[in-house]
Amino acid sequence: MSAAPTLANRSCKITGCQNSTREGKPFCPDHVERHDYVQGILEILAQREAEEERVRVKGASAVDPHGLTAQELILHLSQHGSRTVERLSREFQLESQVMRDYIDALLERGLVQIGRTARGSTIVRLTG
Repeated sequence: MSAAPTLANRSCKITGCQNSTREGKPFCPDHVERHDYVQGILEILAQREAEEERVRVKGASAVDPHGLTAQELILHLSQHGSRTVERLSREFQLESQVMRDYIDALLERGLVQIGRTARGSTIVRLTG
């Protein structure tokens, strides 16, 4: 019986870099950001940051309901149930006003509903 094949270490693809990679990867840890997959993730994160900045400046009208943050908010509510705006702000690490702008945009599209807790906080839940 033969042993399972292993991926050999190789040199980093960056010219002049002498570091080894592991498990057949094309880049060493110092240059992993050059990998196409990592570049894709960095681009998504940059788009998210740009949208959040637009929302910070322009308000709810700048929210893309199909964008990463809005879709994550919908997914989060579907998985965890109703949340207060304050809690969502903490969980998403967004300022309360920016979170309110996202909620207002989703409310306008009928994707969420809002209510009040016994203590007077705004609570957000998915529609339906």
